[in-house]
Parts: sequence; structure tokens; C-alpha cells
Amino acid sequence: MDDLTSITDRLRLLGDATRLRVLHLLKLEELTVGELAASLAQGQSTISAHLARLREAGLVLDRRDGTRAYYRIHGTATSPEAQGFWSLCEQRLAEDPTLVADRDRMEQVVLARHEGSWLDRAAGSLDRRYVPGRSFESLALAFASLLDLGDCVDMGSGDGALLEWLVPACRSLICLGNHAGMVESGQQRIAAGKYEAAEFRLGDMHDPPLATATADTVLFVQSLQYADKPGLALAASARLLRPGGRCLVLTLGPHEDRRITSEYGHLHGGFSSAKLKRLLQTAGLEVLRCDRVGHDARSPQLPILLAVGRRPAETENGRSSDLRA
Repeated sequence: MDDLTSITDRLRLLGDATRLRVLHLLKLEELTVGELAASLAQGQSTISAHLARLREAGLVLDRRDGTRAYYRIHGTATSPEAQGFWSLCEQRLAEDPTLVADRDRMEQVVLARHEGSWLDRAAGSLDRRYVPGRSFESLALAFASLLDLGDCVDMGSGDGALLEWLVPACRSLICLGNHAGMVESGQQRIAAGKYEAAEFRLGDMHDPPLATATADTVLFVQSLQYADKPGLALAASARLLRPGGRCLVLTLGPHEDRRITSEYGHLHGGFSSAKLKRLLQTAGLEVLRCDRVGHDARSPQLPILLAVGRRPAETENGRSSDLRA
């Protein structure tokens, strides 16, 4: 474990704005000294001096390719304390205007590595490139137009930020929340837009004030971590579903970031796949899928889980029947 002197040294190391900017870019892309200098609009000698300090501290690695040296961030720094200091800085600065401008310049620098058309330069890196018109919003709206959610209940819907995506896919949409301010904001959002199929209701996801077997789809979009008793909330969703109806849960995987839990008021530090699957099964739902689907783009890159449960169909004698039969 580091002592007071070494901790102080780490703080001095990351107390320089240029070094923080260098680390931020190197987490996104492997770069040469010249590319870093162009991205940060600084001299190469200055950048080289900063890289030497960061490499000595174990935060940066280099790779030789002919006469060139490429630098990248050390994802598993030799000192946990050094990595911890950097992660804390990154969490607070990711959307700083200076870093955003650095990223924009770096985008152009990296694309300029190769000659040829834009397609030649961007091949193999489209997931990190700006493509005109291909935004998250446009893609979400496009794919949402193919959905058929029927009569849908959005548990813990907040202020209705997803209305634009959900309403076109629903015959009816009930947005349920237990925070009066959020529900009021959602009602105002409906009044200002063309969302006749949607309505907001104040209620508890553990005991929703809705009739049994009246929903085709129940959603928990990053809301299950607010449930005092997640199993009870999922059981309530099963009660609302018609036979064959589906419950979709998008939630965080297990993590130990107490800052996130405290700042956002979560009651749970995420769910493991095994636990979420058990909760769905105990609620009487057939689990169609339950697995990790990625992680947040922003640090600390929390894991994200997606689960889909289905209420079994019922035969004339009341027994469940698999819809796929």
C-alpha cells in the first residue's frame, strides 16, 4: 500500500491539466506523440515530457511499430492507488468542454492516418466514428417503429423521457411512478406532445393500482434498482400481464460504486444474472433471456443486464402452455 509520500506524488502527477487530457485520449485511442500533440494543440516536446512521467508512474504503455511509438493507457496499472486517482478524475471530467474539443480533434487526426476515401479510413472503426444522421436517437426511433408492445405498462417511468420511442409501439401506455414531481412532469410532457395513447399515474410498482391481466408488456427500464423489494415488483408485473405477455427488465449488473448508488438513490447495487433470473422465475415468469448486454460508455462503465420474462399461456383447464408449442 502506498504511503503518504507516494500518495502525494500521485496527486501531483494528476494535478496537471495536460496529463489528464493525455490520459483521457489514450483511453479512447492508441496514439503517437505527434498525434497527441495535434489533438491537444501543443508541442511534441511538451507531450513527450508528460508521457515520460505517466509511463514512469505505470499509467501509460508504449508499443513500437517500426520507427513510431504508439501510446495507450495502462488498463491495469501497477498501482491500484494510481488507477484509482485517475478513475476519480475521469468520472468528474468526461464531459468537460476542453476534453470534448480534444476528442473532436483526435477524431480528425486518427482518420487522417490513412489515405483514400472516408470509407477506407473508417473501415474497422465505425463503432467509434461520427456518421452523419446515425445517432442513437435516430436508430432507437427507427427500431421502435418495428415494435408491437400492445397495452404497455412502464414501471418507474420517471418523467416520460422515453415517450417518443414507446408511444408509436403501443396501443396504450401507462407510465407508473411513485414520485409526484416526476408524474406531474410526465403529464406536462404529454400535454405538450402528441401522446394521446399515454397516461401517467401515481402508484407503487410493488402494488400497482391496475387491473389484473390487462397488459401485453411490462417494462422496467433502469427502475428495478429503485424497488425496495424487487421480487414483489416483478410478481406485480406478472399479475398485470395477460397470458403470453412479456416483462422486460433493463438494469445494472452488480457493482460496488457507492457514489452511483448514493447519488442516484438506488436501493440495490445492481443484480447478477443468476439472481435476476431467480426473481423472474419466482414471480411465475418463464425466462426467455437474462444476460449482460454491455456496459455504460462513461466511467465507471457499469455493467448492464437485459432480461425478458413471459407469462405462460393458459389452456382451458387453467394449466400453463408454452406459446411456442
